[in-house]
Amino acid sequence: MRVPENKRYRSALFQAGYSAVIVMLSLPSYADAAEWAVRPRLNLRETYTDNVTFRPEGSEISDFVTQINPGFSLTGVGRRFNVSANYLMNNLIYAEATNFTRTRHRLNARANAELVEDFFFVEGRSAITQQNISIAGPQAIDNVNVTGNRADVRTLSVSPYLRHRFKNFAVAELRYAHSIVSSSANTLRNSQGDSFLARLDSGNDFNKFKWGVNYSNQMVHFDRSDRTIELERSIVNVQYMFTPQFGLTGTGGYERNSFISIKGSPSSPIWTAGFTWTPSERTSVVANAGQRFFGDTYYALARHRTRLSVWDLSYNENITTFNQQALFGSGFNVGDSLSQLLAAQNPNLNPGIIQQHSDALLGPDFSGSFFGPSNFLTNRLFLQKRLQASVALNGARNTIVLRGFNMTREAYSPESADAELIGETNAALLRHTRQTGGNATWIYRISQLTSANLNLGYTRFAFLNTDREDDLRILRLSITKRFPHILPNLNGMIQLRRNERDSNRVGADYRENAIIASLNMSF
Repeated sequence: MRVPENKRYRSALFQAGYSAVIVMLSLPSYADAAEWAVRPRLNLRETYTDNVTFRPEGSEISDFVTQINPGFSLTGVGRRFNVSANYLMNNLIYAEATNFTRTRHRLNARANAELVEDFFFVEGRSAITQQNISIAGPQAIDNVNVTGNRADVRTLSVSPYLRHRFKNFAVAELRYAHSIVSSSANTLRNSQGDSFLARLDSGNDFNKFKWGVNYSNQMVHFDRSDRTIELERSIVNVQYMFTPQFGLTGTGGYERNSFISIKGSPSSPIWTAGFTWTPSERTSVVANAGQRFFGDTYYALARHRTRLSVWDLSYNENITTFNQQALFGSGFNVGDSLSQLLAAQNPNLNPGIIQQHSDALLGPDFSGSFFGPSNFLTNRLFLQKRLQASVALNGARNTIVLRGFNMTREAYSPESADAELIGETNAALLRHTRQTGGNATWIYRISQLTSANLNLGYTRFAFLNTDREDDLRILRLSITKRFPHILPNLNGMIQLRRNERDSNRVGADYRENAIIASLNMSF
């Protein structure tokens, strides 16, 4: 099986490299005047775990796992383009279960360029990540644990677009995007997407009354099948500002969706009504409610920041797919919250320095994958309703990030679409799910070079078609230290971890304790 797996990796890396080359070749002719930086890095990591496969009590298998992970970061910044890429080769070597030894790749690459000044632009991004396949299986937070419930997910998108300003009257945008989502889980129907967007929004001539006209069409074709779905919307939106801080909003239009629905017609008129309120530069609130083909719909986004804190609250609901969620990410990242907070405290620092400070606070090898609900693999369309709130606090020695979330997913496609992926029983189990949880990160700066990190996470997975409930609890305590007297960019970490699941399904409980030591260096 290794040869096909290696071929998939090479194909994914080729796709990522190809998209990067296309964007880079499209850069303006004076790109040689830009600032380019390539920084190699190496991560050495040793893990002892008393339950490497997350088996139930009494059947655990312990192991030592060595990781030798080389990688690099690439950045290029010019007057009309920006390129960034981070790559890591994750080599896992098992002392006892040598048949588990394997290599996985991680990539996060983005590029954007202004090809014709203030008119023609192109964006590209590519990623290779690993994630759990199903919330019904064991929930690993990294690649060390061998659970049979983990897969690679590869995403690639390229989007050229035109933007034109009609002086102060309006701004027009015409955009096309092509995307590819694939996975090492062979029964996930890899997809290719094509989307078109046309919009015309009012310009600065309109102060009190603002308007916009939007048309979007998304087509997703699932490989190894003849299934293509189409999501089309035509929307008019208006906004009337009673004061510079407060205004009422409204939208109206029609959505025509083409997919096999188990919930009735997927097409209907669409409307919303709401308000926008910005009492200060530090506070904003947007909310609306309306009707779509699946019934009542709601949206809210509230943000507030002070010199020492950043607060966020959001709620949204939409018909979506795993593929679309994989392209746009989970919607929450602890590093993003810290970056916002540091930017508010240090408005004169550039984004690159802000990101470095955020990474230094979190420590080497920090993974926030358990901080949000899981985007589990599925071939179905589903209605997703997601509520989340977070607060980040930063002081002289302490940084705290708190978060809570609730997400439900209800399938709108037949269970047969997932039968070959996870089996008929699990397809029925995942027809309607809810993930509710909260988590906390506490960072204490012991000294200028040393910090202690405590991460606590809890999630309840509720399978609403049955009485099954799983409670997942994760605790991580780590000490990180920098060694600038040895190497300017050398970090070390020692971490204790506990991962446990309690389930009312017989045989689904497990416990794991692990100790991890790592060294991270960049050159």
